[in-house]
Amino acid sequence: MEIIKINDSYEEIIKRTAETIRGGGLVIFPSDTVYILAMDPTNVDATKKLLAFKNRWVGKAISVAVADTKMAKDYVELSENAENIYANLLPGPFTVVSKGKHKMASGIEAENGTLGIRIPDNKYIHDLVTAIGKPVTATSANLSGRTPHYSIESFLKTLSQKKRDMIDLIVDAGKLRFNKPSTVIDATEPEIKILRRGDLITANSKTLISKSEKETGKIAEFILNKSLNQNLPLSPPLTKGGALPLVFGLSGDLGCGKTVFSRSVGKILGVKEKITSPTFVIMNEYDISLKVQKSESLKVGQPVSLKVQKSESLKAGKFLHFDLYRIGGQFELEEIKFWEQFKPGTVACIEWPENMGKENFEKLKKMTNYKAINFEYVNERTRKISYEM
Repeated sequence: MEIIKINDSYEEIIKRTAETIRGGGLVIFPSDTVYILAMDPTNVDATKKLLAFKNRWVGKAISVAVADTKMAKDYVELSENAENIYANLLPGPFTVVSKGKHKMASGIEAENGTLGIRIPDNKYIHDLVTAIGKPVTATSANLSGRTPHYSIESFLKTLSQKKRDMIDLIVDAGKLRFNKPSTVIDATEPEIKILRRGDLITANSKTLISKSEKETGKIAEFILNKSLNQNLPLSPPLTKGGALPLVFGLSGDLGCGKTVFSRSVGKILGVKEKITSPTFVIMNEYDISLKVQKSESLKVGQPVSLKVQKSESLKAGKFLHFDLYRIGGQFELEEIKFWEQFKPGTVACIEWPENMGKENFEKLKKMTNYKAINFEYVNERTRKISYEM
């Protein structure tokens, strides 16, 4: 068993990891959720080794990670539900279960022939799968029935020497941020079914469920990440002049979490001040100090996560927080020089955007990268948060 740490020789580490997996090896590897057990799911001997390590019986499915939807379609049949989920939720912390095409080694697909697919929002896995040219397993690095691990140290403490000897390589990215394992969605039927709850729960491909302020914050982070990746596929985000300002229009019932969402966006962007509700002043402005990945290897269109290990702090424009619930008319927009606020490098959350009037609303959508977010009560504790990307 060899342990290597992700450092400046990143490309060499990906190359060595890919070679180990191609050779039938078992690798402990970081993901966007937890450390995973990565191997070639088309290799019979490697699959037997993985199942023996996990103490897992054949027939209980093992999820796999792919680079993109095109690769997924080589191994599963995507229903209309699955197509929508891939388009709107991935990359992200979701495993989507579909009917398999039976190209995996025995023990990877479930007894009913289904296969769980992940497209993680994680540069490490994206680069690894791309280097290998086919999927790797994405099951959490733990023994069956045990808790997942966020550090190599805690993982190794649970292993006997026999288990340690079964591991060929460990790639140590340090202590991972605490996220639950992915939400598992069964997309084989006309209505989706949640098989395992993670940090994000979906009602459909464009609706997420929140039962607490913490969960609303997780949803805000997920939507912000996806929006930044779409808005500016250059590295690093928000520092080039060509991107449209990013605007989230937050609509829905009072007390549904719009301000919690806005505060979470500001916090993720590195706003150091306390973000307060701008109800009585219409707009508050904050400096952004955004941590982003510093990498020359990023390509146009490649996902860029805010949750990265190697980063630098950048001054990157402004975060604007508007509340138009009590707006009195056009003169108030003019008074705060509303249209002059939206410059490249700006991220804004606008609560009650519909109150600005149809003409202003349409103008805003044309001059910005506008994302509509709707908040809806389900019951006292539960909210539906729907979005359009």
